[in-house]
Amino acid sequence: MVQVIDAGRHEVIIADAVGESLNEVFLSLEISCRKVFVLTDSNTHQHCLPIVSGNLPNGFHQLVIGSGELNKNLHTCKILWEQLLKAGADRQSIIVNLGGGMVSDIGGFVASTYMRGIPFVNLPTSLLGMVDASTGGKTGIDMDYYKNMVGLFAFPEKVIVDPVFLKTLPDDEWRNGVAEMLKHGLIAHKLLWENLVLVMANEGQQKLSEKFKSKVIDNLYSSIKVKADIVKFDPFEKKERKFLNFGHTVGHAIESVSLKHDDRPLAHGEAVAIGMICESFISMQIAGFNEIEFTKIAKIISDFYQSYSIKRSNFTEILQMMRSDKKSENDGVTMVLLQAIGEPVIVNDVPQEVILDSLHFYNSLAK
Repeated sequence: MVQVIDAGRHEVIIADAVGESLNEVFLSLEISCRKVFVLTDSNTHQHCLPIVSGNLPNGFHQLVIGSGELNKNLHTCKILWEQLLKAGADRQSIIVNLGGGMVSDIGGFVASTYMRGIPFVNLPTSLLGMVDASTGGKTGIDMDYYKNMVGLFAFPEKVIVDPVFLKTLPDDEWRNGVAEMLKHGLIAHKLLWENLVLVMANEGQQKLSEKFKSKVIDNLYSSIKVKADIVKFDPFEKKERKFLNFGHTVGHAIESVSLKHDDRPLAHGEAVAIGMICESFISMQIAGFNEIEFTKIAKIISDFYQSYSIKRSNFTEILQMMRSDKKSENDGVTMVLLQAIGEPVIVNDVPQEVILDSLHFYNSLAK
């Protein structure tokens, strides 16, 4: 069964046969005579490209980049622009971004800046990409460990989501995506939050069960629709779309510092999970969020994700990262907090001492 979600400036197609949906996209865009470029990272080139290669036009061009957030930078963009130019890409060409959030972020950015913009399609292959990064038109790259500091809004022609790609994922990548699904539940869909809590309850740190993965897939539509509905109403993040940043002000700062200092940097979902605990704590302190609900959030998330100790020596740098966040104003820290589950609010000038208290609280869970 094919489900279609209207995200305003593009559609998200949840397919059960990605090849057939991809063929329909090419036909609808009338691009049979255009040059098609498929962007993958080293992992999706090996594991995912074979799934769709038979449904791509003969002679499609392959663009392959290194995997991981460290490759989402201007240097990689320059290489891709040069490859497009050398291969004769013009405004009648199209890029198919086949990969997780990193691929759709940089692929959308490269497409939307090459020759002032060529069309692109997102085929997310990770759970995180399916429920978050591929939808909504945010493209971008990192700069000096600052997440998504350079970018623009540019909307794909289509997003095609097929759970078949999830079979290639390790458990850590499932946990990455679940973090964004939890966020969608907490800001806008209490039933989604409760459904995920039920399926997470018996998983803990061990290998994720097939039953768990099946239940997560059952909730894909609800999670994607939360983001799509918000994006449709506020495509350029003037107000309500900022709610999607819950967990990300603290989470992005911790992720950036980890990327800079740790031998094994935190993945995006792991950092957002920490961010949601910290920002729920802050919500309890200054936004009236219920203490019982907060305790439940902290336990559910901390039980499901590997513990991480935030070094006190990094606290100052984390705070500076937050002040440099795209949402912040006048050197203060702006944050999305919860008044209740499903009731987010934007708060400016969150006190530094409360932020530090939240980091200390998180560290207490890791002991």
